[in-house]
Amino acid sequence: MENLFADCNLCPRRCGADRTSGRTGFCRMPDYPLVNLIKLHFGEEPVISGRNGSGTVFFEGCSLGCVYCQNYTISRGPTGRGTRMDEQSLAEAYLRLQEQGAHNINLVTPMHFAPVVAGSVALAKDSGLTVPVAVNCSGYDLVPTLKLFDGLVDIYMPDMKYFSPKYSSEYSHAPDYFQVCCSAIDEMVRQTGDIVLGDDGLIKKGVIVRHLILPGGLFDSKHIIDYLTSRYGNRIFISLMSQYTPMPSCTGRLKERPSERSCGILADYLASAGQTNAFIQEYESSGKEMIPDFLT
Repeated sequence: MENLFADCNLCPRRCGADRTSGRTGFCRMPDYPLVNLIKLHFGEEPVISGRNGSGTVFFEGCSLGCVYCQNYTISRGPTGRGTRMDEQSLAEAYLRLQEQGAHNINLVTPMHFAPVVAGSVALAKDSGLTVPVAVNCSGYDLVPTLKLFDGLVDIYMPDMKYFSPKYSSEYSHAPDYFQVCCSAIDEMVRQTGDIVLGDDGLIKKGVIVRHLILPGGLFDSKHIIDYLTSRYGNRIFISLMSQYTPMPSCTGRLKERPSERSCGILADYLASAGQTNAFIQEYESSGKEMIPDFLT
């Protein structure tokens, strides 16, 4: 099988780095997964966290690199505290989380390790994993990479961060973000189909698209709501998040929270579009409360 890390084009950056030789690209990661934290997590949408929690695996590194990232302590390069894991050790971790009562396996930012992670999911399912598997990602993902997970992933939780290339360029150095994200979400919906909820009210299959409201981004957010509701409607969940919290690297308008008024306007706007499969985060929510105690 072709080693996809040897000339790495797993993400839209298309660095072409030979990660097998120790070189790294935009994600700053080697050719094996580095996992910072594995835990039952209760900070997701209710249909994911449920009562027992989501079995969450936090990978180090990221292919997008937003300047305001709340997980910046692990997303911007190796911490030196991450654990090197292979398909077998990852599969065993998923099975342990299932034994602990996890409602699902929640893979956070795994796409720059996609070949190994996809193999680990297949191995875990062959070894008795029965809870749904979710991929929690930035939305800045290539369709060929997503296809590695076809038939393996039950739930996708992508962001749709930006409509305007002005914002995606300034905040994530990704002027093509919206176009890439649109294609990625189309592929995710193709793989999972419409939302399926279990008798317990938890999601078993489907896509939850998250949009983090940014300060000064009211009209950009409206464009995203327009796009998602017109293209997918209630086939997907839309999660409108007001938890934005300025991180130490933020400058300019990003040093402030979005106003409560803007968040309220967007919540009403989403409802007026007829979206009933929606989550509206309370304004009092803080990103700092959502950040796990990473190993840094």
